Amino acid sequence: MISLILLYLGLSIVLINALTWTLKRFRLHETKFQHGLTVNLAPVRYLINLTYKINSKIPFVDKPSTTISEIRVHPIKSFPALKVQSWKVTEFGLDCDRMYMLSKWDKEHNKWLMVSLREYPSLSQVELRLEDDMFVVGFQNKDYFSVPRTVTDEYFKAMTSAPSTADLWKVEFEAFALDKLDLKPFLEAVGLPLDLQLVFAPFGKLVITNSPKNLTTRPGFVPGSHEQYRVTKFQDYFPVLLISQSDIDDLNQRLVKGFGPDFQTSSTHFRPNILIEGPKRPFDTDDWYRFTVNGREWIVASKCPRCVIPNIDFEKGKVHSKHPVSRTLAKFRRIDVGNPFQSYFGVNAVQIQHGYTISVGDKVQLLERRLNQYGDLS
Repeated sequence: MISLILLYLGLSIVLINALTWTLKRFRLHETKFQHGLTVNLAPVRYLINLTYKINSKIPFVDKPSTTISEIRVHPIKSFPALKVQSWKVTEFGLDCDRMYMLSKWDKEHNKWLMVSLREYPSLSQVELRLEDDMFVVGFQNKDYFSVPRTVTDEYFKAMTSAPSTADLWKVEFEAFALDKLDLKPFLEAVGLPLDLQLVFAPFGKLVITNSPKNLTTRPGFVPGSHEQYRVTKFQDYFPVLLISQSDIDDLNQRLVKGFGPDFQTSSTHFRPNILIEGPKRPFDTDDWYRFTVNGREWIVASKCPRCVIPNIDFEKGKVHSKHPVSRTLAKFRRIDVGNPFQSYFGVNAVQIQHGYTISVGDKVQLLERRLNQYGDLS
């Protein structure tokens, strides 16, 4: 009798997985915009998520593993990355990631606004290195300024004045301009407005959207400066961006077909923190939810909407006039009901624990899937 029940249970799991695979194979769980349908797709997504929840309880079922192939840290937002072999995970994400932001002052609203590669693609040609615990910034083989990896009280008091407000994608938080730091020679060399300032945020901002309402309910949660939520600095919002090499490879094949062999992209153009070697199936991470890096748990908050930055030719510091990456992604990556007019590439992740180190070669193990839905930041 027990064996018969187990047989029926096993067959049921196989059937529901087969149905889910079929629905996903024909992308019937995605947006009405994608398919031109007027029917409600919510029941389809509910069935798929139910299947994922069942599979998460069964060892070895739909739990691919891969490894970290690259780790990148961007100490100054929109500046080049440091490519590292090992790096510490803090409550803000990867240590020092986006801890500074080049900003312009909005006189009308009295706040600092982001300056990015979207406006000034010449920033892609800036040089950055870590030397004696200082991030040294140069351009065309000439060093212009440096900022510390660890901001001491002495440095903070010497370089900043009164606190002000920074606005990042309509999320506001406290920030301090390093107004004693002379950036003008650098700004002039790169061709940027001379009134820009480098801004630092000691306390960062709460990451609430698409995160569990209370992270303390997660097993193994390690609190930081805030009890319930993770915090970030000048990351767009979430702590870490993860992409897969198989996604890059798939996109490059499409770029070659659409624009010829001269149009290729790389992980650098998407500015991730973590690049993983697999899984073999492109865009498998779209519906990742819980995963571990060497046994430390993370959750995926949402797929990442993409802007024009991947169209920048980093060698020339200019945007491709044909916008090949954006045009290609728009054909097959408008897949999220949260905003069906956006193209998505990579996933945003939130760490449950912090205070440990990740390294190239670390194992990344999927624990559970979920159909992630993009949400407006708050």
